Amino acid sequence: MKLASTLVVIVALAVPAHAGDVYRWVDGDAIVYSDQPPPDGVVVTEMPGRKAFAVVTAADVPDAAPALEAAPPASSAEPDLAPVSMAPATVDEILELSGMRPQLPAFATALGAEYLPRPGQLGGRDGARVAQIVARQFVPERMYAAIREDMRRHVDAKQLAGMAAWFRSHLGRKVTALEIAASKPEAGPKLAAFAAALKTSPARPARVELVQRLEWVTGASQETTDLALAVAGSIARAAAAAAPAERRARVGMIERGVDEMRGQMAPTIAEGVLAQMLYVYEPLTDAELKAYVDFLASPPGRAYGRVAHAALLRVVREVADRTAVEIVRAVPPQRWATAQKTAGSTPPR
Repeated sequence: MKLASTLVVIVALAVPAHAGDVYRWVDGDAIVYSDQPPPDGVVVTEMPGRKAFAVVTAADVPDAAPALEAAPPASSAEPDLAPVSMAPATVDEILELSGMRPQLPAFATALGAEYLPRPGQLGGRDGARVAQIVARQFVPERMYAAIREDMRRHVDAKQLAGMAAWFRSHLGRKVTALEIAASKPEAGPKLAAFAAALKTSPARPARVELVQRLEWVTGASQETTDLALAVAGSIARAAAAAAPAERRARVGMIERGVDEMRGQMAPTIAEGVLAQMLYVYEPLTDAELKAYVDFLASPPGRAYGRVAHAALLRVVREVADRTAVEIVRAVPPQRWATAQKTAGSTPPR
């Protein structure tokens, strides 16, 4: 469930395209991205991003949060890996049992929201146009169909059988249920309380080591960053394409800017991923968590993670590029800047 971990993290963190102190402003017909504030008098725009959700860490939560219950002793009992069924596996079954399909609606909503204007950033008509474009592009059913087709092309029957052995097991179902529950909005306050309790009751070293192994095997931090940058890159490319030829940024410059954003985002995302994983898998015993890590490192687990992530990233990039191009055509960058001037300049991020 390599990809399921990524879905949990990106839905929970709602990673923005403008993570970190990345400033955007309009310079003529171009949008400038920089880690430095713009010159005095320049209108700052976050087209088409919005305010980021804070990444919850122990330092961000009040000291008065409730303490964690004492961690249960590490269990040496063998995890229940007996499969529920021995029937031939299908791609649809794997995507359902892994949590991919159940989590796609929240995932699509979280990414699509990155294109929506902040309150007052655009006029009512333009804001409605942007919202309609996002709703038309980020459709979970279409995204799922594309991911399923990729899985069908790149996964054979033997690999499906190996995946099913885990996903059908009682432990596999338990892990997926925890991941789905953690991706829901109501899990936010619980995560905050958990993070606060870590200040006075840190996770056991053995547990931290297991979670670090899980992060390393899944590559969740890198995958979450890849997905967030798919949105950021789409915005930069669409804005550049809309500019006159003489002012159009070169593709290489755009991609270098996106790479710089990766460096700015990576530490924050990595911190959030580890905290999130400690919370999500807290109900598992050490033996159960180790079994999960072992599956992810096995040939079937690696095959699922590799193919599913590649499929999701491809789909997100395609949807993100279409969305950004359509938004820039419907509401050119100048209109975002004009609307901001009318409403009053907002403090730079």
